[in-house]
Amino acid sequence: MAEEAGEENFFLFGLTAEQVAKSQSWYNPFWHYEHEPQTRHALDLIFSNYFSRAEPGIFAPIRATLLERGDRFMHLADLTAYAEAQLWVGKLYQDAEAWARKAIINVACSEKFSSDRTLAEYAADIWQAAPCPIE
Repeated sequence: MAEEAGEENFFLFGLTAEQVAKSQSWYNPFWHYEHEPQTRHALDLIFSNYFSRAEPGIFAPIRATLLERGDRFMHLADLTAYAEAQLWVGKLYQDAEAWARKAIINVACSEKFSSDRTLAEYAADIWQAAPCPIE
């Protein structure tokens, strides 16, 4: 989408696929927990049952996935960048004209991502099916 609408009209954040692939062998989610105060605070709040008083421990599987099993999808590596992007989005939203401009550009450049285009491409390239016009 950033390629189609322009990176200046897209809220890109976090690691690229290439960066993730290169980091898998040494990535340690505890580094983010220990060195990023916002990450630690957010996780501590979630795991303290603050959001699940009626169901204590319901988020234990998330803790296990992120901190005990190694966070295979590197969620914590992108959390700070995500929070920064959210701040950027919030500031932009307060400027109605700038927000509308970016929204219009994104909609105008979204044709490539339509389901009609995708289905037509699948039909032609994968299934070798030709359109069957109906009169």
